[in-house]
Amino acid sequence: MSSATMARGPEAAANGFDLFNLPDAYYRDPVPFYKALRDHEPLHWNSDGSVLLSRYDDIKTIWRDLTGKVNRAEAYAKKFGEGPLLEHHTSTMLFRDPPDHDRLRDIVNPFFTQASMERLRVGLREIVAELLAEVEEKREIEFVSEFSSRIPIQVICDIFGVPRSDGPIIRDLGAQVLLPLNPAVSQEVIAAGHEATRKFKEYLLVHINEWRRRPVEDVPSNIISALVAAEKRGSPPISEDEMAHMCILVLNGGHETTTNLIGLSTLALMNHPEELALMADDPGAVGPGIEECLRYATPLQLQGRRTTREVQVPSGTIPPDTEVIIAQVSANRDERMFADPDTFRLKRAPNPHLAFGAGIHVCLGRPLARLEAGEALPALARRFPNMQLAAEPVFNRNARFRGIQQMRVRLY
Repeated sequence: MSSATMARGPEAAANGFDLFNLPDAYYRDPVPFYKALRDHEPLHWNSDGSVLLSRYDDIKTIWRDLTGKVNRAEAYAKKFGEGPLLEHHTSTMLFRDPPDHDRLRDIVNPFFTQASMERLRVGLREIVAELLAEVEEKREIEFVSEFSSRIPIQVICDIFGVPRSDGPIIRDLGAQVLLPLNPAVSQEVIAAGHEATRKFKEYLLVHINEWRRRPVEDVPSNIISALVAAEKRGSPPISEDEMAHMCILVLNGGHETTTNLIGLSTLALMNHPEELALMADDPGAVGPGIEECLRYATPLQLQGRRTTREVQVPSGTIPPDTEVIIAQVSANRDERMFADPDTFRLKRAPNPHLAFGAGIHVCLGRPLARLEAGEALPALARRFPNMQLAAEPVFNRNARFRGIQQMRVRLY
């Protein structure tokens, strides 16, 4: 959609929208584009035959439809071709339907319970404190590389049971595995995704084999140990490929989106100094404040389903065998559900946002994201109550996962 299209008005902007040919302005701020779609074309047909949903009630209807499917083996085979990348995006629970989804999820569920989060809290606070002490001496930092990306990757390494020093390696490989999920990507990006998936599997197999040589733990101390225990017991059954791909999924789910959540939330807090002060000074604002950050920032912006029957949503009819793209970023700004949705208000209530999805595929790592943001953001606000942007942030050119590529921040 061109800037000229936007200038002609919101209805023209909605009619010209194409997820497969997005303008630079979209990556800077997708909000006005989805506002136009909600108001003028809430069921928007993309150039590839998929339909994009932008209204809250339409999206909730699709998520409640238990006949919908997430498996995209056929579509991804056409997009990626044969190889490790296709294997990954058709092997994980994210793109598997029951009963395989449930079988795989049951193995790692214990690592994302509230009790498990509390066990992680002490180590997380140490990570945050060390990073704050480190950056305080610099007074100006590149926020993503020096702070927000370093928190979740260290925590994920602990959950995996691999050295924290390996964090940068698996972080970079994971990002290359994720990028091809965007609506329009080059063959070079797809080729890099295949190679990154292959390298990631090789790395993980070393640690999987290490745990295979050990006795099975009665209570697994990390996810790789739990996966190996399931393999040895055969209950629930799991293959070597499924183990490796589960780890890649957990890494990407626990690192990419949380890095983006902390970065985007910090930007929102700096742009709203009164809310920054509230985050620093009022412990009662932290819990609802993290929910508002999730709503306002929505790091995971797009998800998908495929209909298996005709589905009626409030805005119209979706035929069977249709690829449905769910814009939860738009749902979280829908004025039909949220009063003043473009206002950032930490104590917003109620706040039924859809940042984590819904139904059986609701985000497994949501307790971890809440924990990490809930420790990092108030600590940051208390240490640097007057922090400011030193330059305009640069956003990733990624329609599915919204995040900041670079953000210079002055620490006051």
